Amino acid sequence: MALDVAHFGHDRPGRPPVVVGLGTCNALGTTPHQTWAFRRAEVTAFVGSPFRLPSGNALTFARVRQLDPLSIGGERLVSLAHRALDPVGELLARVPTRARLGIVLCLPERADPARGEERGRHLRRRLETTVIGPFVERGHDVLARVVARGHASFGYAAVEAGRMLEERRLDVALLIGVDGWYDPFLLETLFEQKRVLDSEWREAFVPGEAATAVLLARPDVARELGFEALAALDSAATNEEVATAFDDVPSTGHGLSRPAVAIAKRLAKEGRGVDWWLCDVTGESFRVHELQLAWPRASHLVMTPEASLELLPTHLGDIGAATMPTAAAIGIEGLRRRDPPGSVVLVSGSSAGGDRGVVAFTVCGAS
Repeated sequence: MALDVAHFGHDRPGRPPVVVGLGTCNALGTTPHQTWAFRRAEVTAFVGSPFRLPSGNALTFARVRQLDPLSIGGERLVSLAHRALDPVGELLARVPTRARLGIVLCLPERADPARGEERGRHLRRRLETTVIGPFVERGHDVLARVVARGHASFGYAAVEAGRMLEERRLDVALLIGVDGWYDPFLLETLFEQKRVLDSEWREAFVPGEAATAVLLARPDVARELGFEALAALDSAATNEEVATAFDDVPSTGHGLSRPAVAIAKRLAKEGRGVDWWLCDVTGESFRVHELQLAWPRASHLVMTPEASLELLPTHLGDIGAATMPTAAAIGIEGLRRRDPPGSVVLVSGSSAGGDRGVVAFTVCGAS
């Protein structure tokens, strides 16, 4: 798939979709404020787990300790999703049934039907039933989508939902990313690939789990319903990288750099910069190498010496398809509180299978 870039409000100032609600549940916090605050305090979510590595060591996990430790797999992710939806529930209750509501589930790659994985299909069905189903039962005019592109899912969701909002085909859009590794069947695969951190597996990641909901609306709809605009959706872009974690094709970094540069050029043309870049890079060498290639190509256009590049997994572990929306929640929360200072947050995600996504927001009322 070729580079796909969507700039919002570019030719119609004042009309970009706006973020009106955020909810999250992760190993650091159960609200965006908690998550931002604990991360700002350099708290990490890494604790022991009931799982054992092949070496006999206990597996370190960034897990949500409020959940039942015996809950695993899809049922656990459903619980995370409902907790992430709780903070935006009051807002969603104010959306009339006549409104055109879009719901996009951002899921791990294993939930893609083309992969033929039974556990992935089960996860997809459970989330469709428990997240989308209630809105259909209430009589909402729902347009539902499932994007199963792992770490980059939110990027693809933002492109589609943003366009539909700006073109007035939707009034409100709920994007929710859910992912986690708290499943012995998934962990066995990671052990075989030596991808989780252990005493002898250093180029690896600490597994995590999270769900984050981002509620978007057209500006006129937000005003009509009395929603506060937290941030504007500036741009979203996606691309594919031919080099993946599972082949020996050398990475040139173009899969990530092309969407990042496309957004950076738009901001630079408007005399704006990126104040905070939050990404999903772990200790895996292929991810580090890609960021080292891609980041300078975009950052020199828009990032000042005062701007920050930060890696979400250093505090939350690898949270897959929940990474980009969680980064958006942290970024919007932090900039609204003027720590760090600035107004533009950029979030990026690189899936293990080659999909790449980049999204930029301008926070309302930030300095």
